[in-house]
Amino acid sequence: MYQCKNNVRGHVFLKRNTILYNCWRWTMASLLASFIHGNDARVINKVPSPIFQSWKRCRGLNVNHEQLFQDDILPSNRLNELLGKSEQLIRTAKPILQHIFSLLRRGKYQILLSNNEGYILETLGDPSFVNKTKKIFLTPGVNWRENLKGTNGIGTVLIEQMPLAIPGWTHYSQPVSFLDCWASPISASDGNLIGVLNISGEAGATHNHVMEITTLGAAMIEQSLAIAEMQAKFNLSKRDLDALGKTLLHSKASISKGDSIKTEQHNFFVPISFNHTAECETQWHGRSPKTHSILDIAMRATRTDSTVLIQGESGTGKEIIARTIHNSSARKEKPFVTLNCAAIPHNLVESELFGYTDGAFTGAKRGGQTGKFELAGSGTIFLDEIGDMPFHVQASLLRVLQQKEFYRIGDNKCHAMNARVIAATNQDLCQMVQQGKFRLDLYYRLKVISIEIPPLRERIEDIWDLAPYFVEKLCKKFSFPRMDISPELFHHLANYQWPGNVRQLENCIENMIALSTGTSTLTVADLPIEYTTNCQSSGTSLENQISQQSANLEKKLIIQALEDVNGNIAAAARKLGIGRTTLYRKLDKLHIVIP
Repeated sequence: MYQCKNNVRGHVFLKRNTILYNCWRWTMASLLASFIHGNDARVINKVPSPIFQSWKRCRGLNVNHEQLFQDDILPSNRLNELLGKSEQLIRTAKPILQHIFSLLRRGKYQILLSNNEGYILETLGDPSFVNKTKKIFLTPGVNWRENLKGTNGIGTVLIEQMPLAIPGWTHYSQPVSFLDCWASPISASDGNLIGVLNISGEAGATHNHVMEITTLGAAMIEQSLAIAEMQAKFNLSKRDLDALGKTLLHSKASISKGDSIKTEQHNFFVPISFNHTAECETQWHGRSPKTHSILDIAMRATRTDSTVLIQGESGTGKEIIARTIHNSSARKEKPFVTLNCAAIPHNLVESELFGYTDGAFTGAKRGGQTGKFELAGSGTIFLDEIGDMPFHVQASLLRVLQQKEFYRIGDNKCHAMNARVIAATNQDLCQMVQQGKFRLDLYYRLKVISIEIPPLRERIEDIWDLAPYFVEKLCKKFSFPRMDISPELFHHLANYQWPGNVRQLENCIENMIALSTGTSTLTVADLPIEYTTNCQSSGTSLENQISQQSANLEKKLIIQALEDVNGNIAAAARKLGIGRTTLYRKLDKLHIVIP
């Protein structure tokens, strides 16, 4: 495959000396420069034949040598469709990718799985190295065909259909030259190409046996796919036979020596169906009808710029839905700016939203400050905990939504408001309107599109998708081997009330994994003690009682601290060991009047 073994040996030797290696790399890069300018004779005997042929194709297609363009990047909805179609390949390859990563753990590598069209489906790698490769779009949903990205592991292997090593200097596009790549095709049992396994490493580093690991990894995926296919055929045959047997038992069949079986029914085919898990790049998982309905509304909301109000209990995933809408809309390349209205003192909310000029008020930062609406530009501004927005600021927000313009505090210059507004709350805004705590006109202005996220206890089927996802995510985070979930644990999780919703479920699983004893399967014995009693019947009331008692105790402590320092906020905050901003928020939440 490689026709320049002497060059490869020299490559390994020169890596030991950075100056010599850089000189060698410059010399090799000059070969590509000569080729681009039409000097084929200098190049033809000095690079492997597959790479030379790839260079010729790229030159003929006028692929840009100096820049890498964002061509053919799938939006999240189309990426989800692609991942669904490639579910079998991804599910089969994942454990093999994790095994490969464990072999390469000491180096800086990224492992990529693509389909036969060049789209990246799955990535796994060293976090610091992956951050570098994101700059050249080595992420799911990006197409790496050769005609788009030049000579590269995925694109060139799709054409040559053979394992290839692509040293950094041989990449036709200059921005990719910092990577050494090894890639191998993946074929189905019928011989058709279905994908590529690619490993990318830092150019100039020492790489031992990576080509062998790549080809073996691709072979393992092919073998696993073949086994899964055989298993599926066996299961289907068994189901067909069972169906046939039941039909024969209930049919009038006449059997005589030398005759065939005659029945009143002839359709014995039993199709296999797969439960498709709703998943998006913002990591929303679930299979329940309610979850599918939420995502359907969210996707339809991406077609316009109408304001959206997301309501649901704490921990249900309101911000994830907001990001889903933004990332699937025409504004996805623009900023997504968040403001938690409950985390800012009431007297500072307006300045955070609209910004202020130099000297606008006592304590203002020199030079002024840009507000969230200005930072969002033509993107999206997400107003979390909108129910905690002060009443006097609600009027200013309403004016901005109506007039599509705003003023910085202390400034008479008008700024156009181009951002889309998405708001969220865990409070009952309708009830707050009746109590006079929230403006009715603002409520209807925000609630053009309304999304209600039900609590986890009302969509318990989602746990069968959420729990495995969190286990996989957290095992990667802690660099632990892959873990499974026992059926008993699934049953226990499904019978718990989850007052803290999805966030609580993730924290529970993180606790189990962090404190696991090295077993490959999580069981009920790994659960934290507070989850070992069934809370199906009394969990909610107990949680409410504990929450109320905790709030009463907290209120008493804050009042006592304020009395001890004669109402001095800064001194009380120091006494309580919290920040002033936090103390202001608690004063408002607990309805405490400063003495």
